[in-house]
Amino acid sequence: MLRITCFATVLLISALPASSACFPDWSVAAPIVREEKLATVETLSTIAAGQMPGSIVKTTLCEENGTFVYRIVVREPDGKLTSRTVDARSPFGR
Repeated sequence: MLRITCFATVLLISALPASSACFPDWSVAAPIVREEKLATVETLSTIAAGQMPGSIVKTTLCEENGTFVYRIVVREPDGKLTSRTVDARSPFGR
């Protein structure tokens, strides 16, 4: 199960638009979050808990067309993995 889940996560994250630049290494992403005053992953998780069912299992910071976004992989209550993109400054329209 773990091997399938990891493979599915890699597939979801790798299906990014060509105009995206992602920062999968948080030692690189964290300074960008601070400098750009983006929502932190902790804030994202708190907001997500009230906005959607399931839980975030992977978060990647990306820059897409000049805007920072979080690409998240969510494990739905039924176990299915889904991919979502949310604005990194204002996740879920907060």
